[in-house]
Amino acid sequence: MNNYIPMYVCLGVVVISTILSLGFKDVYKVKEKYSFKKHRQDIKRSFAFAFRSKRMRSLILFQMVFYSLIKLIKFYSSDLLVEIGIPEQQFAIIFAALTFIGGVSIFLKNRIEKTFKNRVLTFISVVYILSCLIIGVTVKKFEGFFVIPVILVLLAVMQSCESIWYILESKYLKNFTEAETRNKITFAYEFIGTTSASIVSVLGGILLEYVDVTDGFIVIGLGATVCVILVLDYMRKRFGLKPEEYSDKDIEF
Repeated sequence: MNNYIPMYVCLGVVVISTILSLGFKDVYKVKEKYSFKKHRQDIKRSFAFAFRSKRMRSLILFQMVFYSLIKLIKFYSSDLLVEIGIPEQQFAIIFAALTFIGGVSIFLKNRIEKTFKNRVLTFISVVYILSCLIIGVTVKKFEGFFVIPVILVLLAVMQSCESIWYILESKYLKNFTEAETRNKITFAYEFIGTTSASIVSVLGGILLEYVDVTDGFIVIGLGATVCVILVLDYMRKRFGLKPEEYSDKDIEF
């Protein structure tokens, strides 16, 4: 119909959500006048805490790797669908279906946590990266109609891992924060994560100048494997501990 219609629809949603957000009430009352100087001091304290706390450093390092991988795969997915012969007109239906599957998969979070306990991040990262590698190898080595359903199933698995991860990271951030400190800590956490994801996305775009998207999945999967192994090894004695096992520096902002 018109390529601008989705943009107009999204703009409408943004306007509506902005109007609704202006009616939100603060979680807690601000007792002092908030100035730019105070804001700058809070930012410094947030980053100082993020780098001082071994627990926060661990979570941030994992986010830098996994969130960057998620964003890059989103970037590669459209090219992948073209590569396997899916018409662009069907992209919206496929991505809508994947989003729905990701939402439904959230109901599996508690079961997965109960099964893998403090190894749940290891589980979802391994499944995500393995799916990424299988996609690259499958498209590279095999031909035929069966390739399309295999790829779509793997993309659905990755979408499920992504959805569960977003719920888990929100839970972990709230475990050691209160309303007064949560925004400050979340700011440092999100700023570092989105910055690293932006850098990786640029590098991923440059990579596609030299290899096709299927090779890109393999290269990114192998690189992510190395990074995740290193990060998980670092996290082993610093994250997922019992509350009493953390030091004051890990939990006090």
